[in-house]
Amino acid sequence: MNEAEKALGEENLGRATQQQTLALDRLRQGTQSVAEQVLQSLATRFGQGGQRNKDPFGRPERTRGPDLGTSVKVPDEIDIQRAREILDELRKRLGEPSRPLLELDYLERLIQQF
Repeated sequence: MNEAEKALGEENLGRATQQQTLALDRLRQGTQSVAEQVLQSLATRFGQGGQRNKDPFGRPERTRGPDLGTSVKVPDEIDIQRAREILDELRKRLGEPSRPLLELDYLERLIQQF
């Protein structure tokens, strides 16, 4: 476009027209390239490509066949023990009447979830 502007300033209308045509062609090519990238991104995101097992939000899709157990993490003994320790600590703190009422209410709500 700068070249077209320069040619217009020099009153060279033929060259200005050529430069404008060239600039418009480059804009069309750029627009086409961006459109192709967007389509490719959408195709990948919506299952046509590398992420077939993902929903539009990137979460794993539910399986349609038998679940072979690869998607379920069974807690091991360390996880279970840690959960028990946390629950015991919550119960201990809930049994301390000297704690602020706001904290006791919060602890009670936490324990209700278990």
